[in-house]
Amino acid sequence: MIENPALKISKRDRIKISNLKDFKKALKNENYNIKATDKEKFKEEIKKTFNINDDIFERLYKCLNEDIAYKVDNAEDFIDYIKKIMIFEDKHEIICEKLKSIEKLYINREEYEREKSTRDNVEHIIEVIEKTKENVSRKISLEELERLEVLEEELEDKYLFAKDIEFLKKMILGNCKNVIETYNEKTKIKTLKMKIPKDIDYIYIKAKEGSVEYHQYLNNNIDRMNRLIKSIDKYIEHYKDDIFNINQSLALQDSINIALATFDNKEFKAISGKNDIEDYCKVIPIEKSRFKSRKVNKLGELGIGYNRVNDSEKKILEEIHKKIKKKILKDRGKLTLYTKWEPCPSCYFVISQFSEMYPNINVEVKYNKKYGE
Repeated sequence: MIENPALKISKRDRIKISNLKDFKKALKNENYNIKATDKEKFKEEIKKTFNINDDIFERLYKCLNEDIAYKVDNAEDFIDYIKKIMIFEDKHEIICEKLKSIEKLYINREEYEREKSTRDNVEHIIEVIEKTKENVSRKISLEELERLEVLEEELEDKYLFAKDIEFLKKMILGNCKNVIETYNEKTKIKTLKMKIPKDIDYIYIKAKEGSVEYHQYLNNNIDRMNRLIKSIDKYIEHYKDDIFNINQSLALQDSINIALATFDNKEFKAISGKNDIEDYCKVIPIEKSRFKSRKVNKLGELGIGYNRVNDSEKKILEEIHKKIKKKILKDRGKLTLYTKWEPCPSCYFVISQFSEMYPNINVEVKYNKKYGE
């Protein structure tokens, strides 16, 4: 859902609620008809007005007696703040319970960005890329974009993202004293070796309770905690003795691009990255790929950065090419590629090669946001 900037509360319009008097003042200023002075009657009116249960009210009442000033938009936002604290604490305890059976944990992550990237000569393909971009690019419709968002939600329900594991690392590292970090120059793998502490508190949250930043932190990470609770067991493997291992590189990247293509009455799905996802187009090794990809960095600069061999658009076109060669698909018709983000220069170059190989296939690319937007 697109957030309306006009609905955002400015800093000066926020209120502070640090006690029962402040809360009642906010209720009055916002025209809530709550007049009870007796705690039990006040409790029933608050529960009914804001549709909350006894536990939430009791926690709210407790917070109003702890000398913490909560910066919030309004009374409803204050109640949401308390709800999120309770949800976060509950998820925190569940994750801690899952970690109790683990004594030592290694978390591995590929870090190719440590390598210095040389700039390739790409002058000879810039014109081809720009012409391809001009010929195939279209704006995606709202209905088509919603289809991609559904796919994204399905992935979020089944897999972990790299930043989910980063969150888990911070939970542990904030409470862990003896951490060993190693880096293998040959495999480009960084390994964090840690002993799981018996007690994990909330020291990893850098923001102060009551601040807007603390509320934002809770909102930003509850979904991550839900995914960890649901899926972390799929990523933890027994390494040896009392050591368990998580390969962070198998998690989805937070910046993944989902692509969906329709061709010859069939659908093809792919996500960017090295992951092999069920029912999605798989990674094609460089030595077996038909179309040449190029280096592109995070800013969209061609010829520098890392080779985009695992981009979603390339995976789909490699898969379609393979099936055409096997006579499973026709070598003519209309191919429409839907993607959340505009293809990078490397993907446009791959599209140009595909179009040159299959001149009777009309390729159309529909995207929502320009690259790097």
